[in-house]
Amino acid sequence: MMSPHTASSAGTAEPVQAPSPALASAEPYLQLDGITVRFPGVLALDQVSLEVRPGEVHGLMGENGAGKSTLLKVLSGVNQPAAGTLSLGGVEQQFTTTKAAIAAGVAIIYQERHLVPELTVAENLMLGALPNRFGVLDEKTLAARALHELERLGKKSTRRSR
Repeated sequence: MMSPHTASSAGTAEPVQAPSPALASAEPYLQLDGITVRFPGVLALDQVSLEVRPGEVHGLMGENGAGKSTLLKVLSGVNQPAAGTLSLGGVEQQFTTTKAAIAAGVAIIYQERHLVPELTVAENLMLGALPNRFGVLDEKTLAARALHELERLGKKSTRRSR
């Protein structure tokens, strides 16, 4: 269970690298404040708070059952908190679906390396947003979007791979 009083091995979030002084003084872009999630018989998150400023990179670490995935599911609209607030850019949000979270710019990439092994890299990258024309996969647009995203990450690929 994650709580504001847990040790780092139990699921707290810590910056990987200190931001520049200009970024350190910036207002948090993402704020989770007092997030509490209950499941039948389980208090999964107990008043968890997290702030992320522009330019920061955070990692959630902890034992199985510490609440890492549950917190991300609150952020992405999969789980609804019993208490607490979530704000993006200073605007309080209540994501009731993953579609709503994605529309606000929030998407979660889960730790599984191969989401759907039968699909190409491009298809896996665009899961949930596969481009189509009249209900048929638009492979040209898919390839262009995937290549754009890979180049944004500094990766280049010229072949179709799985």
